[in-house]
Order: sequence, then C-alpha cells, then structure tokens
Amino acid sequence: MAGGVKGNQALAQLKRDLAAMPVSMAHDVARQVAPVLTMLAQQSFDAGVNVYDDARPVGVRGQSLSLVRSGATRRTVRFVANGTIVRCVLPTKYAKYLIGKYGILPNGKPPIRWTRSIDTIAASAWRARAAQAGAAA
Repeated sequence: MAGGVKGNQALAQLKRDLAAMPVSMAHDVARQVAPVLTMLAQQSFDAGVNVYDDARPVGVRGQSLSLVRSGATRRTVRFVANGTIVRCVLPTKYAKYLIGKYGILPNGKPPIRWTRSIDTIAASAWRARAAQAGAAA
C-alpha cells in the first residue's frame, strides 16, 4: 500500500486519492489534512453532535450527554500524518466505544464537511503542482 488511512474505512477515498498522487505531494496533502480532520472532530464533539451533525441521544434522565468525564478523549483524539498515511490516534481504551455508540469519529460514509475539506486541500495541491509545472516549462 503506497499510502492512505489506517483503520477507519470511512476515509477510504482519501486513501485512494493519496495513493494516486506523487509521493511528495501525498506527503504534503496528508500533513495538511490531519489537523483539519482533528479540528472537525473536535468541533462536533464540542457542539454535542456526532460527526454527521446528528444530535446525540439524551441520557436516561433526559439530560444532554457531554461525553466528558475527564476530558481525556476530547483533548487527545487527533489525526496524524505519517508519510502518506493519515491515521487517528485513539488515546483512551473507551474511544472505540464512543465512536460506535456516539459517532465521535466517522464510522461508514465520511461526513460531507470532511469530504469537502479533504477535496479542497487535494485540489489546492494539484493546482500548486500544475502551476509549478507551468513555471518550469
């Protein structure tokens, strides 16, 4: 595998896009995408919705769920780029549970906001590469 996203199949298209790019460009795109995905995940977490912008279910007493006991998951869930691979760091043993139960990260089709952000970064990289090729010619 030349590059991509480890684990989460929700970002399979990013994996394919990175594999289709020249390696140096894929490195740059992966490095730019990782903090954007982290920011989008944190925004959803803070807004009390899942990454698909659906409201979280209410608790057994009808209260809204913050999913914050110690703050460890919210504070440390992040995406990182390692070469052409973008992966998510799950810092707590219960983070996978929060993904499945409350959608703190994509689990299936990627959210539209995430796809648009990734597409914007990739398109910008392709434009920069085309501009460099035009300037070199």
